[in-house]
Amino acid sequence: MLNRRCSFLIAGSLLVFLASAAGAQTPPPPPDGLHTTPSLYWQEGPQRVDLGLYVRSRVEWWDAYATETDSFVGTRARVRLSYGWAGKLLLVGEVQAQRLDSMEETGTGAIATYRAANNNQYEADGVDMRLLFAELRPVEGAWLRLGRQEVKLGSEVLYPEPDWRYLKAARVGERLVGTVGWSHVERSYDGASGSWDLGGHTLYGFLAGPTTGVFTADDAYDIQHDIAVGGLSWTVERGAWLPNTELSLFALDYEDDRNPSRGGLPGGDGVHVTAVGAHSVGVYPLGPGKADLLLWAAGQGGRYDGVNHQAWAALAEAGYQWPDCFAKPWLRAGVNVASGDSNPADDDHTTFFNVLPTNHLYYGFADQLAFQNLLNPFVQLRLAPHPMLGVNLFVHWFRLMDEDDSRYSGTGAATRNAFGFAAQDPGGERDVGTEYDVVLTFTPHRTVTFETGFSWLDGGDVFRGRPDRDVGFGYVSLELRY
Repeated sequence: MLNRRCSFLIAGSLLVFLASAAGAQTPPPPPDGLHTTPSLYWQEGPQRVDLGLYVRSRVEWWDAYATETDSFVGTRARVRLSYGWAGKLLLVGEVQAQRLDSMEETGTGAIATYRAANNNQYEADGVDMRLLFAELRPVEGAWLRLGRQEVKLGSEVLYPEPDWRYLKAARVGERLVGTVGWSHVERSYDGASGSWDLGGHTLYGFLAGPTTGVFTADDAYDIQHDIAVGGLSWTVERGAWLPNTELSLFALDYEDDRNPSRGGLPGGDGVHVTAVGAHSVGVYPLGPGKADLLLWAAGQGGRYDGVNHQAWAALAEAGYQWPDCFAKPWLRAGVNVASGDSNPADDDHTTFFNVLPTNHLYYGFADQLAFQNLLNPFVQLRLAPHPMLGVNLFVHWFRLMDEDDSRYSGTGAATRNAFGFAAQDPGGERDVGTEYDVVLTFTPHRTVTFETGFSWLDGGDVFRGRPDRDVGFGYVSLELRY
């Protein structure tokens, strides 16, 4: 399946880059020389060299199903260098240094996850090549990228307005394939991707293998040879067919042939799953404000550890914002649904497979659930009481679709010794609990961001066998970029 997709991707790329088209008029380039604003770069004729610097440090406190609270610190720093020529060629390299400190043996929640991914060490660190790619742009609106890069399925077309960017990047993008940027390490992909804007319609495709990372700091950004993922999407940009509405179709193929000793499933037959889906996003003037509507659905087929796999997932979200009121309130509500398996012992696997997502954006900031065997209604309130201050509030209700299946957590393959999704026996119960999330973001300058957040999962009946049912998580972070 992936070989066929590879052929389609290469053939499509050749068509794009062999096509001839008259170049569109471009604005005049900045004057030659060294520039320090808005970023640090050097320009001479058609050549440009950019230098980017980024540091993020975050302290986290965790009390996950335990009676004590522990904390740890995660820091990552990046240096990015890029060379561009005449808008036709872009070469990018980015080195990342990551460090995890104070991971106590008694730590719970993410502390235990990071410890397990780093040989149960108290601290871990590494320096790795996070990005290294060449991007060709022979015609206006088309590009082909080869090498180590980010892949975020669903957000390949973005718009300038903040509400549209939020909906595309944080409510659609990375549902099935992402980089897990919330984590202290993150992941990249080695392979090829390409896009062609046909004027109101955008075609996008990729074929790649995920690197290690996400939780592992001392063995990050290594190639995972036995895992491959490929995808295609066709996006009808807003206004092309329907006013203020974007439509998109996508297909995704995932293959994981790791043996059990290298993180594969116990049966040793791997995962071979194809997904086909669609989404619709719209923002509409209505009364004194704006309404938004988001719909997303996907069906899956294939093989899962030697048995037939058929599963589905869907979501619906709607909101309304009052941009002219104090704090610009944006109230939203929705429901996420992913199928489960009523008989895990038979020859049919019907639990939706979450692939390689960034789940932190969607199913509670305490990160206790994956998009598998899940029913998740939620309400959200976003506030902006000051241009420098943002507030994001969520209430999530979590239930399992099927009590005979497991409660799943995780974010996909990230290390060489774990599958990427953990399954916990719910004891025949469905009620996972209610989670309350609050995040405050303060941006005094475009280069500086302070953020603090708190999450509380009031655990339900699936945790009744534990000494403590609840999860408490808090953090403070500082992000600097230039």
